[in-house]
Amino acid sequence: MTDTSYNDLRKKFEVMPIDAFNPSDPLIYFYQLHDSMFARLRRERPVHYCAHSDFGPFWSITRYRDIVEIESNPEVFSSTGGFTIVDIPQSPTARSFMTMDPPEHREVRQAVTPLASLNNLKMLESVISELVSQTLDGLPLREPFDWVSRVSVEITIKVLAVMMGVPQSDSSKLQKWSDLASTIPQPGAKVTDLQSYYQELQECRFYIERLCREMAGRTDLFNIASMLVNSKQSRSLSNEEVFLNMLILLLAGNDTTRHSLTGGALFVEQNPDQLAMFYANPDLLSPFVSEVIRYQTPVAHMRRTAKSDVDFHGHSIKKGDKVILWYVSANRDEDEIETPERFNINRKDHDHHLAFGHGPHRCIGKNIALLELKLFWAEMARRKLKVRTLGPPERVKSCIVNGYSSLMVQLESLG
Repeated sequence: MTDTSYNDLRKKFEVMPIDAFNPSDPLIYFYQLHDSMFARLRRERPVHYCAHSDFGPFWSITRYRDIVEIESNPEVFSSTGGFTIVDIPQSPTARSFMTMDPPEHREVRQAVTPLASLNNLKMLESVISELVSQTLDGLPLREPFDWVSRVSVEITIKVLAVMMGVPQSDSSKLQKWSDLASTIPQPGAKVTDLQSYYQELQECRFYIERLCREMAGRTDLFNIASMLVNSKQSRSLSNEEVFLNMLILLLAGNDTTRHSLTGGALFVEQNPDQLAMFYANPDLLSPFVSEVIRYQTPVAHMRRTAKSDVDFHGHSIKKGDKVILWYVSANRDEDEIETPERFNINRKDHDHHLAFGHGPHRCIGKNIALLELKLFWAEMARRKLKVRTLGPPERVKSCIVNGYSSLMVQLESLG
């Protein structure tokens, strides 16, 4: 798309009647029009109803405080209807913890929470550091390469393989299944309907079931598969439920880190003063990483379903209505974040964002994602490397994942 056609589309979008907005249109994110769309929604219609979309009617919640309010009230706004805007048929007997409400949700989630404990993070740190160093060692200086495939995917999926108990030789399979599972079935996509979607994931299911059989009784191993199979909180899970939970953790462990690694490369080139500030002051590592995640917001939304009729800030939400929580909007909310449109690594409260969600379903892998990003950017700073992009990124065409499929770059040394 040329700059002229992009600007024409953006201007047309800015004057579109608010009732005609459809925040689920993946082209809005592909062409990066979502910020201006959500700015209008927060200002003019923060609780917005879309009557017609490819995913059926739904409510959009766009303000930070409103999302926190809903996420804190699972008694009314439930996760059992699904966790994204896509209506994927669920088995009445097999669900993942992402489609459970407390207290059931808490019991299954506790089976894998030790993975993000401080002790395990210390064990993971050396593994991740080695993977980061190996990846950077293999990159050329002053020669073009694709940052997404050579850096973001490479690091994220190999760390995920360690966490899941999968051999590194099979890490490429995890990437294939993760990409597939995060794809919206639609014409022209990798999978065009739900039947094809499930057929393609059967290979993943068979692999995970075999892995879990190998992990049965192996309480000495500290990985997701072993925990789900052997934990007392999850021993009652069926094979299908173990698979669903492993698949959810595969998705959760991939998207946030992968797309934040790419977003960070873009943001530091667009804001060289922020990179210089960070490289000059290592104490800014945590605020830097938090700002990258806020600014990118890799998971654009999560979904809740109304369990009963409810009046929400003057809007009549009916039982069964789909309620979409747009994190990508909340992280640009002017009432919560000062100058949210700026990439600013020196914010007073750098953790004040919703990229990891809020409430009972707050991202279980938050600390692992932060650790990966911190170790990566700490090593970039130690080596004094600078990213120079060679063109605009190719973006993922999705309203679920706010991310990238390709970014051509060159690495330069500041040393």
